[in-house]
Amino acid sequence: MAAGLVLSASWRELQDYAACDPAGRNLRPFVVLVNTHGPDAILTDESTAEVTVSAADKAKGREWPTVKIADDLPEPKDTGQRDHHGHPITENTDAHLAYVAVTSHPRPETTRPRWTAMD
Repeated sequence: MAAGLVLSASWRELQDYAACDPAGRNLRPFVVLVNTHGPDAILTDESTAEVTVSAADKAKGREWPTVKIADDLPEPKDTGQRDHHGHPITENTDAHLAYVAVTSHPRPETTRPRWTAMD
């Protein structure tokens, strides 16, 4: 759980933390969503949700019909080497996390998720 959620005594305090403290940057999208749509529209049962927001490390073993990757997940660095399928070989420590994120799409071989910033 994010420190700001634990340390905030009120919603206003959490909003300020997300807006003003660099450590609260990761909470900004959540604050914008709740401010825009309200908590009842955001915090709902996943089976009835139109959109599910998940951390990449929590996506392991899960599948969704569409996957968008936020711009805070670093793209694995290409070493310039290729495997026998012609795919890039990465040595980046973020490569495993990126793999979990992009394979949460049910057909990654036919629909390749792209590194796209979320709005």
